[in-house]
Formats: sequence, structure tokens, C-alpha cells
Amino acid sequence: MAGVDRDVSVWLARRVAAGDVDLVPVQQVLARGLGRPVHVAPGLVYVDSIGGADGFLWAEDAAEAAALLSRCPRPAMVEVTGRAAAEAVARAFPGSSEPQGHLVCAYLAATPPPVADALEIRPLGPDHADLVIARYSHPEYFSREEIVRRLAAGTIDGGYLDGELVGFIGMHAEGSMGMLEVFPGWRRRGVALALEAAKIASGLAAGRVPWAQVFPENRASIALQHRLGMAFGSGYQAFLDCGGPA
Repeated sequence: MAGVDRDVSVWLARRVAAGDVDLVPVQQVLARGLGRPVHVAPGLVYVDSIGGADGFLWAEDAAEAAALLSRCPRPAMVEVTGRAAAEAVARAFPGSSEPQGHLVCAYLAATPPPVADALEIRPLGPDHADLVIARYSHPEYFSREEIVRRLAAGTIDGGYLDGELVGFIGMHAEGSMGMLEVFPGWRRRGVALALEAAKIASGLAAGRVPWAQVFPENRASIALQHRLGMAFGSGYQAFLDCGGPA
């Protein structure tokens, strides 16, 4: 297992501080110690064992990255930064899915967006697992065990109005904000804005760069990110299902 190259980490941090949103995911994965760093060098970073069996690859040379991956266990899924990284995954792990592209955005300001005082934010616990699964728009993304683990880790926050739970927001294994849900009857009332603003504030307080992934067709989410002051990257980002053990 490779250690984290301090020079690479410093360079990535400087690029992010200068506004390079596309490098926020890999920089944050390394900075937070998520997963197992397999290779960390200029132009090529691969981290595996994220959330158990997922990987993260940033690569500028497809052949070099494919050679590295061919010596690694097949992951369940890989998130990639750069088209060379996507090509490398396809070469190293034949039969992987077509890349599912998405947008990356990050909050680069030093102070958080204002949080609505009326919304009380508190972590949800494992006893909320059935509710989260029932309310989440994409329960097929996670097993019940994974949802329970995230709840036990305190990464899913609920929003309450007058004591009633009206929505929640979580954090994915690679550190991005997500799982944002507002319950019917409470939509278009600023709940989503308040939930994500609170998540951004807690990330900043912990010394992190809050970031999120958005599918290009999700216009409502894109509009929300702009309202919150999130900056969008312009590079290629995608997921590939590699079929390895979850």
C-alpha cells in the first residue's frame, strides 16, 4: 500500500484553493483518509476500499492507469475524474458498465450560506433506517446494511419543523453530500435549501470542502446548488459499475 505523497496532496490543496472544482473530489478523498491509497503520484491517484469495495481514480494517462488497475482487485464501482481514468477502468476491468457522467460542484467560500432558523437539524440514528429507505428516491443504490452504517456514523441529518421530520440529507462514502430528500407536503418551502446549507456549514466547521455530485438532467438540483453558491467544475466526472464484490 502506498502512502500519501505529501507533495501531491499539497499541490491538490493549492489547486482547490485556487478554484479548481474538478480536483475537489480526489483532494478531499485523500485529505480525509477515505479508503486505502494504492497509488498517489502526480497525474495518477487511485484509492480503493472506499465504503468497503469502491474505488476512486484520477488519471491523466489511460495506459499508465490501466496498468496500475490491472494489478488491483476488481472493485464494485469506481468514480473517475478525467476521461483517461474512465478509459483505464474500461481497459483494466472488461465488462464494466458504460460511464455514468455527472457534474461536480463545491462550496469554496470561507463562510457558510445562511441557515433558516426555523429548521432544526439533528442526526438521524439507525432506528430511522426503515424511514430513510422508504423515503429515499433511489433505495436501489444502497443495501439496508449500508444505510444503517451511515446512520450509525451520524452522516445523515434530519430537518425538523415544529418537531416533525420533514426531510433529510446525507453524505456518501467518498465524502460528497447527497441523499437530499424533502417529504411531500413540505416541498418548495425552503427545506432543501436549509438542509444543504446546514450540511455545508458542518463541513466547513470540520475543515472540509463541501462538495456534491449532480446528474446533468436534474435541473432542480442544479438550480439549488447555484442558490447556495456552489461552484461547478467543467471536467469529466463519472461512475462505472465494475461488478466486483460489494
